[in-house]
Amino acid sequence: MINLAREIEAPELMPSAFYDLSRYPYSQIFGSSATDDEQDPLTVGASRGATLSHSDIQKLALGKEAASHAVTWLIQSMAHGTHREARHLSAPAFSYGYSHAETHKRRRSAGLFCTSASACRKDFAELVELATQHYLFDRERGCADPLYVAEELGQLKGADFSECRACARSLETWAAREREKMWKLIPAWFRLAS
Repeated sequence: MINLAREIEAPELMPSAFYDLSRYPYSQIFGSSATDDEQDPLTVGASRGATLSHSDIQKLALGKEAASHAVTWLIQSMAHGTHREARHLSAPAFSYGYSHAETHKRRRSAGLFCTSASACRKDFAELVELATQHYLFDRERGCADPLYVAEELGQLKGADFSECRACARSLETWAAREREKMWKLIPAWFRLAS
């Protein structure tokens, strides 16, 4: 895809092409095409990286490293940012024409603020531990797809089954915002001119 994008002069395809290729281990990118499983789309025909230029191989390596660091950064960001956002929502705001008690009751019933700060802090700490274990240690050399990790992290405390809707929404909003930020950073990860 990278060579095709260069051939047809479509630089707008380069970030997604590099990112897609970077999600695979080097052994699948540069490995030989002779394998037991001929149905594997990564191994049919020539290896994916065999025809990349030296410059593109460098860009791929730098981007893979940046993507790996992005997964670690995401988990750290989740640990420090998401529950804090929901707590900010817990400060009661007065609505025009409603008393403090009525406003508080309406916001609580609508799930607009954290209802159990200590339980939610504990939940987020457990989610961070699970995410660290799963994405950084259990997977061979960590996960290489930070956009996917952000999507999964945002769904860990789903609003449908969570006791605290505000924290669940906060996590979902955080994940969507982080995916958007990362997508904008992908050209820089791979040293692609904007």
